[in-house]
Amino acid sequence: MASSSRRSETSAAADQTESAAVAGAMPFAELTRNQLAMSAEALSAWFAAAEAMQQAQMQMGQRASLLHRQAAENLRKATSPMEVLTIQSTLLMYQVQEAMRYSQELFTATGKAGQQMLRPLQQDGTGAAAAEGGGSAAASMVGAAMNAAGPMADAFQQMFTAPLKAAQQAH
Repeated sequence: MASSSRRSETSAAADQTESAAVAGAMPFAELTRNQLAMSAEALSAWFAAAEAMQQAQMQMGQRASLLHRQAAENLRKATSPMEVLTIQSTLLMYQVQEAMRYSQELFTATGKAGQQMLRPLQQDGTGAAAAEGGGSAAASMVGAAMNAAGPMADAFQQMFTAPLKAAQQAH
């Protein structure tokens, strides 16, 4: 009988050790699961940003193709050197305008991707940046920069569109 009580004591001790090991492994497993989820969300945001940049590039290519096709038609119809110069200068102005528009679209896409990558840190409160309060500060800085950059880029673009609109109305 003494041996059966020893076995039950040994079995109970083994059960306690096993449950302590499982309890110790649970936070590690939870941390690993959270890290994998955050990595998957970051990759998702990265791929969404790549898709947005590719979309901006495709639209820019379509606009450039149409613009140059129209310029080629106008150059074929030109009858004087002044008309050729006007078409070339107009084409140059449109190219500068399109470059500004394209860069603005890229900045917007990358800013949105940055905000999406910071979102899990703000929601969970996990990670070193969020624990130190840097996650929300970084997100607010990205948001402020995006809010400030949009009107400035629009105003810069208006510098080029106003003379172009006036030139189009003159023709």
